[in-house]
Amino acid sequence: MEKRKVVNCTIKHHAILFALFAKYTIEGFGEKGKDIIYAGIENYGHERGKRMAERAIQNGDALDFISSQAYGEWVPEKGEMQFGIVKTQPELVSNVTKCEWCASWKKYNLLEYGKYYCVNIDAAVFNGFNEKFHMEATSNLSFGDDHCEFHWENPMNEEDMIKLTQKKAQLGTSCIRDFNFHVAHLLYSMRETLESKLGEDTKLIINSVLKEYVSLFGEEYLQVLDGQYTTSSKK
Repeated sequence: MEKRKVVNCTIKHHAILFALFAKYTIEGFGEKGKDIIYAGIENYGHERGKRMAERAIQNGDALDFISSQAYGEWVPEKGEMQFGIVKTQPELVSNVTKCEWCASWKKYNLLEYGKYYCVNIDAAVFNGFNEKFHMEATSNLSFGDDHCEFHWENPMNEEDMIKLTQKKAQLGTSCIRDFNFHVAHLLYSMRETLESKLGEDTKLIINSVLKEYVSLFGEEYLQVLDGQYTTSSKK
């Protein structure tokens, strides 16, 4: 029996899986498909945010702005992303000047579909963490801007920055999930949304998405997702 090759998904696989969902859903259903993709990312983001909130509550932390920034579930590999802070008052404004999602979509000629991920993913995660929280992305690399810019509707003073740094240090890697988990969650969540919106038509989209995903990366990058996101692993 041939031993299964051990592989690890990265941001690239996450990015391309989403773009393929967008490609086949929009090609098949036009503007309705685009609305379904937006709904899919909102659902996915809310699930991520709620999972972060549940972890904060378990640790006895308030669902405040500092916790929303501390309980993130992913970290990039060295050189993949470049983050910055534009200002902290009267609200935190942050930016991204280098993005592995955007770079991956460009590399695989899927930017026209991948860019829809950027429209509401950050707002969805933020709102999923605390339904009173709202933010806005005012520019996006994937839509041709020279940076992504995020307005968080919450200020950050020097004391807050110290508290955030301390909380991140305290948490360490305890909240981080690898991209085998994140890609599996994306597949699960998008499938759920499509099934709720399209019923039986979902099967054709899923088949097309996974066929192209495997053709790009190999069967092992699909097999590795098995069991990564189950009922018991959602929290």
